[in-house]
Amino acid sequence: MLPVPNEREIAALLPMSRLLVVLGFQVNERARRCACILHGGANPSAFAWSDDGRWHCFSCGNGGDRIELVRSVRQCGFREALAFLATLAGVELEQGNFSRADIERLRQERQAEERAAYLLAETEHILLLELGEELESLRKLRHKADASLKAWRMPELCWSTLKFIAATLPRVDAAYCISAFAPTGERARFALHPELRPAMIDSVLEHGFVVDAKGYRFEVALQ
Repeated sequence: MLPVPNEREIAALLPMSRLLVVLGFQVNERARRCACILHGGANPSAFAWSDDGRWHCFSCGNGGDRIELVRSVRQCGFREALAFLATLAGVELEQGNFSRADIERLRQERQAEERAAYLLAETEHILLLELGEELESLRKLRHKADASLKAWRMPELCWSTLKFIAATLPRVDAAYCISAFAPTGERARFALHPELRPAMIDSVLEHGFVVDAKGYRFEVALQ
């Protein structure tokens, strides 16, 4: 008979970044730092964590593993915290219900999800850099065209250039705002489905802003 996996193995099925988001932390996955909600701190780098589930707050001194984090945030006991983690990981928490094969299957699924998330993050990051560079190039070109027009050098070319920039810059800025500020699902669709981008950009331009996951508005430069 295979041994029943222990509590730490069950807790390890849940990626640390996902757990933090569910518990209410504002996660920066690249830095693996954020503000600590345990003591209501505002320092965005006080709370640190690692992929193995260990965490520590350098301001309030609290630390531990995934189970201890759930206990601290939810103010509950060990079994309640483990049940909470098991539910998030899609596991039924009943004695003898687990097998090593089940745990391995779930771990592989989690790893596949993490790889997909990493590839998505990289795609979003590359797209954001490209859009930022395109915005900067357009702004520099507009500045040069303005200067040339004031000096009355090649006015027809300058007017043509400025007309192109006026039509292009809002769309590029709208794309940048979607990539940078839109909720996760919208950012993913925008990054992974180029065919959807024109319609998404048109929608943003119609409203004049992008709304993030918290409801904050980010205005788009319309001219």
